[in-house]
Amino acid sequence: MTRVSLALGLAFCAAFSDGSHAGEQDVQLVQGAGREMTVARCAICHSVDYVEMVSPVMNRAAWEKTVRKMIDAFGAPVSEAERQEILDYLSEHYSG
Repeated sequence: MTRVSLALGLAFCAAFSDGSHAGEQDVQLVQGAGREMTVARCAICHSVDYVEMVSPVMNRAAWEKTVRKMIDAFGAPVSEAERQEILDYLSEHYSG
């Protein structure tokens, strides 16, 4: 990843990290292993209502692609271990 794309990803995240997401609901994700990590890392850039919104059309492969895109394209600050925990959680609880 280039420094420019990383900077743009971090700027994007910062712009939406104040919790003001127009028209979004206050969603509580399903309890389970990985929930806290998912909320902690994903809510840096967007609300977690995105998870419920897209879950009907997601499977493990789709979640893998999406999480990877958030890391690679948008610069989400997620380690490899955290990525796996998030992927396991989303696949178990939010796959259509």
